[in-house]
This record gives sequence, structure tokens and C-alpha cells, in this order.
Amino acid sequence: MPKQIPELDQARLRQLGMRMDPRTLWSPKDGGLMRASVNLSGCSAGFLSAKGLVATNHHCAFGAIQAGSSVEHDYLRDGFLATTLADEIPAKGSTVKVLVAVEDVTMAIREVAESEADPATRAQKVQQARAGVVAACEQGNPGHRCQVAEFYNGYEYQLLRYLELLDVRLVYAPPSAIGNFGGEIDNWMWPRHSGDFSLLRAYVGPDGKPAAHAEDNVPYTPQRYFEVGAQGVGPGDFVGILGYPGRTNRYLPAAEVQRQLEQFLPARVDLYGEWIEILEQAGTRDQAIRIKVASKLRGLANRHKNSRGMIDGIGKNRLLEQRKAEDEALVKWAKGQGETYAGVLAGIQKLSDDKRAGFDRDFLIDNLNQGAGSLATAVTLVRRARERLKPDLERRPAYQDREERRQWQRQERRLRDYDQAVDQALMEALFRRVEALPDTLRFTGFSVADIPGVLRSTKVTDPAFVKAAFDAADAEALRASRDPMLVLAHELVTAIEANDLRKDHARGQMMVLGPRYFEMLKAVRGGPVYPDANGTLRFSYASVQGYAPRDGLVATPQTTVAGQVAKHTGTEPFDLPAAVREAAPGAPQTYWADPNLGDVPVDFLSNGDTTGGNSGSPVIDGQGRFVGLNFDRVWENIAGDYGYNVARSRNVIVDVRYLLWTLDEVADAGSLLEEMGVADHRDAPARSKGKAAVPAAGGDAPPDPAAGKGLVGTPLAGAEPGPEPTRASGQASCACTTRETPAPGGRGSALGLLMVLGALGLRRRSAG
Repeated sequence: MPKQIPELDQARLRQLGMRMDPRTLWSPKDGGLMRASVNLSGCSAGFLSAKGLVATNHHCAFGAIQAGSSVEHDYLRDGFLATTLADEIPAKGSTVKVLVAVEDVTMAIREVAESEADPATRAQKVQQARAGVVAACEQGNPGHRCQVAEFYNGYEYQLLRYLELLDVRLVYAPPSAIGNFGGEIDNWMWPRHSGDFSLLRAYVGPDGKPAAHAEDNVPYTPQRYFEVGAQGVGPGDFVGILGYPGRTNRYLPAAEVQRQLEQFLPARVDLYGEWIEILEQAGTRDQAIRIKVASKLRGLANRHKNSRGMIDGIGKNRLLEQRKAEDEALVKWAKGQGETYAGVLAGIQKLSDDKRAGFDRDFLIDNLNQGAGSLATAVTLVRRARERLKPDLERRPAYQDREERRQWQRQERRLRDYDQAVDQALMEALFRRVEALPDTLRFTGFSVADIPGVLRSTKVTDPAFVKAAFDAADAEALRASRDPMLVLAHELVTAIEANDLRKDHARGQMMVLGPRYFEMLKAVRGGPVYPDANGTLRFSYASVQGYAPRDGLVATPQTTVAGQVAKHTGTEPFDLPAAVREAAPGAPQTYWADPNLGDVPVDFLSNGDTTGGNSGSPVIDGQGRFVGLNFDRVWENIAGDYGYNVARSRNVIVDVRYLLWTLDEVADAGSLLEEMGVADHRDAPARSKGKAAVPAAGGDAPPDPAAGKGLVGTPLAGAEPGPEPTRASGQASCACTTRETPAPGGRGSALGLLMVLGALGLRRRSAG
């Protein structure tokens, strides 16, 4: 966390190459450099200019790009560039949150938790207390968004206050053939050659205060923004990742790890796999439908592959076995503490057993809003009307007045993307699973056979009807409606509310067990401990380095434009735009080329600790300059959400030099280069070779989270640093791969094959 940065081993950071004072990253008074890192609608992003220019991933801006697209103007396919401020288009549904202040509110929240005996009531009272703190914060700070975040299983609570910018506009997005080059085949894999970047701009009203989109709004002037480090970084260099990681499970007990491995993750693979197939088939039939389903399809595909990787990684990294061993150590430790921690582990086991017993029902209830948009629309209308019968702060957080604008934006997206055939197929896939539940877990008598008739007869696909029902939020009128989708929604909302009560009961118990469990973990593990990711601002320090994905192979840490062109097949997802292929031969002669690689780098690896939500995180060099955007992890690190692995944890970053080269040579966006302060490099000659290549295996080891005074998570027992790869100066290569990579289309010669292998950097691991 920002407040923990002073606890880091300063000598270790200097050894790794951090040249700035770490304390300048965050200051309670002015925010420090980390204030330039912002939350973009759940992703991370960073300011790059005094005129509110924001850099993030293409996949983070994907929904906004989709929303602005049509068959006539397909910005997903063709990309988008605003040559002037007036040409920028609204990034619908996007907001930018700038962290302003952090305040500890632990005592106020825990007093409420400790005063209630009934677990479910305890959870509800704590939620109301948190809502009250947030309401007071926002009432006293107009234009701000507040959050009470929980840390260490309820051991600590912080109030975070953000300036929320509501007018965000799209400035530049490359074609998806650049921004999503490699698609799902390359997702979570290395080597990567994706230009996963986009540029947006944050606006405020003429008075400088946050305002909804309006023609007379002006660009926001951030307090801090990143200087662009056009020279980039290379192997062995220090990098810092500044962003908003979403959720990790580093302190999950063994029983829960096992339940997720056996139930939750396989269930996601099964359901989402079927939904993905439905959306892919629908998209091939009609271009308009392809655009409508693009965002949902990409999100499902990402979670589907993530779940598969979790299953694979938890097994290969032996994480479950380690948690079981740790639980045994906790039992032994607790026996020496008298009655203080008696029953903690047994209580946690009981909660896990209860979740296991009802999982098949609860998983389907939790996914009612994730598939068919019309079903989610109806459920939201009914739930919203029921919740509004309660006082505002007693409602579920998603239905409080402060969420009304966001909730309607979600409804608008569902209406915009609706297709009857798609919704029918998605609903049928879900309700076939509902029908297969045992009678004790069935939560609706609705039949798969009823779905076509419901979709033909419902009005919840009519924007005017939905808007009127949303604004009225009349529970009695909705209950009296004979609309078949609303009738179904009432039955489902009853099941959702029952599920929420079960969750309240479990949360209420964890509010007592969780802090005590954390105290046990802290005592057994020793040293300062960082909290699980929870969507709040974090700093991860790392160095640029490759890894050994399997015995006999070494992955070098950078990929290049030459390697990207070598992957081109002319068929999605390896259909590189002609403009890139035409500019590629000249890339080594530009200033943006890495002199040691002899080419423009596309992506690189570091051993940073990242997870979902870190997408779009600004990556800085040792002097605090912007050198890239975090966008992915390697397959072997997907299970990093459960435990950091020194040898295998690698995150994937798009190199700033590929962004700058693309803006310069492909998009001819000189005004953006000028705004970022690098336009003078457009006509500069290629740079000469700098420092030597990274040392061979046996050089500096990866930063160990447990070293010195570093913050401790769950490094894997017995894990050893991977070998540091070597690379020859001028080598236009990228990385090794352990799977097949498409050969260039039309290149069947031996020379073509050698070019591909050279571009991919496939090599044997030295026996020495």
C-alpha cells in the first residue's frame, strides 16, 4: 500500500535501480507521483500530459470503443484517431477517479462489528456503517467519490476519497488487429506482440469541477502526470507498477482453496465456455451482432481462460499443499496461545463446507446477470424497485442513490447490445443447468421450453418501457405486471435475496474469524505483511527479466516489431494491418528502436506482482518516467492470485516505444507526440548501443518479497529464482514459446521457417 512504501528496504531498491526517492511516490499531503495513476472504470490508467491525456490498455477502453462503433464506423476494426479536441468522442460509461486522501476508519467500523451477536445482522450493520461513512464523505466533498475498503480480512478499514471525472473521451485507439493482436490464442501467454494501448482524455466543466459530458467542458489539468521515458527500459532494469489491482486470495485458508479448485473454477470453465461458443457463432452470422457481443465475448473469454490457468497453476505450484501445511503450522501455534484462537480454523472450515453444500445453486444465482442482457434488465428493474422501499443507507450498495447513474448506464448497454437469438441461446444454456439441480436446490420452476415465448412477449427490450420503469421504480406496479420476463424476474429476485442473506451470515462470521485468522498468519509467517488486493492503489517493484517456462527453454524478456510481423498470417487474430507491415522494415532506423535489440520493442516481461485491475497500470523506470502499460500475465502466473512465485511470476507490459512508434509511423499522430513532449524524436536518428546486455544466468536474482524489510506475501516454499537469459546485441528476437505459433501466411520455404524461429528467439537452455 502507499503508506507501506517507507517500510521497504531502501538499499535493496537502489540496488535494483530505483534512482528516485521512494518516498516521493506517495505523500498524504500532495499524493506524490502515484496520484498520476488513476482508476478508469475498474481498470488502471495514468495521466501523460497537463491536458488530461490518459493512457490505458486497449482492452480497458474496449467497451467505450464498442459503444462508439457502428457498421459504418467500426472503430474496433479500423481504430480511431481524433486529430483535434473537437474530434474526440465520448467514452460512454467511463469515469476517471483520482485518489485524493486516505483515512483510517478501523475503530469506527470494528466497533459496530463487535457490538452485534447475530452474524447476518452484524454484516448488515457493518455495511450500513460503511455506507454512512461514505455518505458523509461525499456530502462534504462534492464531485468526489468515496470508498471504505477492507484490508486483512476485516482487520483494518480505510476511507479513500477520489476526485471523480465524469466526462471521458476517446482520443486514440489502434485497430483491434494491433490492440488485440493474437487474440485469445496469445492471451495469458508469452511471447506477446499486442499493442494493448489506447488514449483517452478527462474533461471538467468550465469552472474546473467534475461535470457530465457537455460541449463547453475543458480538459482536466491533473496535479501530477508522468513524463514519458522515450528511451524505455531493457533487461535487468528497474520498473515500478502503479495501479489498482482488483482481487487476490493470498490469505485464503486451505479449505477454500480446495473448494475453489474443485467447484468454482471448473464451473466457470463449463458455463462460460458454452456462452463463448454461442457468442462466437452469433458474431460470424452478422457484423452488427459481432459488434454488439464483442465486449461481453472478450470479458467471458478472459475469465474462462483465467479459470483454466488457475486450475493448472494451483496444481503445478502445489499451492493447495502449501496451504494445508500452513494450516497445520497454525494449529500448532494456536495451541500455545491458550483459548485466544481456539475455534478459528474450525469455524473457517465450517463456512467453507456450507458454501460447498449450496454451491451448484448459488453459482447459477450469481450468474443470472452475467449472460442474457434482457434477463439482467428485468432483474435489475425488480430489484431496484424492491430496494427503494428501504431507507437509502439500508439498501444493498448497488441500489443506493449514489449508484443510480451507473446502474442506468448498465441498462443502456444491455438495451443497446440486445439480440433476441443471442439472449435465447444464453438463457437456455443457463436454465438447462437450473433444471438439472436437485429439488432441494431448485430456485425456480421456470422451464427452458418457456424461453422463446418469454422473449417474444416481453417489453423489457423496449428502451422507452425500461426507462419509464427504471425511473418510476414502482414495486407494486412491477409486481402486478403480466410481462413474462418480469414475472420470472420476481421469482429470481426472491432467490437472489435469499442468497444475499446466506452471504450476510457468512460475512458476519468472518468479521469475527477473519481478523483473528490474520493475526495467526502474521505471527506464523513473520515480518510485515501486505494485504490482499482489493481495488485500491498499490506499488509493485520489479525488474525486467525473462523466465524458464519449462525444462529446457528460456524465455527472453522482450518482443519486437520483427517478431510481430513474423506472426502475421493474414487471418484473425494474426492479421496485422498493412500500415504496420509497411512501416516495420524502417523501424530499426527510428529513434524508437532499442539499440541493443536493433528494432522497436513491442512488449516486455517483468517479475512484478500484478492481477486483474492492474490492466492499464502505468509502468515507470527508476527515475519515475513512464515506460509502458501493464496488460497481462504469463500462463504460469495466473495462479499468482493465490501465491507469488519467484521463478514464474511474470507480468506482461506493452513498451512505450511501440506506442510512440505506432503514433509516429503508423497513425501519423504528431499532435499527440507533441502533447507528450516527445515530438522532437520523430526525426531523430536511431540511438547507438547503450549498456551491455543482461548478464547470463547466475546474475542478479529477482527481487524476493521476503528479502530484508520487503513486504511479505506468499512466496512459494523452495522456489528458486529463474535463470537470467542472455541476448546478443542487435538481435531482432522476442522470446521462446512452448506452444505452436502460426507461421507467416504464404511462407513455406526453409528460409521462411528460419525467419520465424529467429524472430521467436527459440533456443536451448545451456547445460551449464
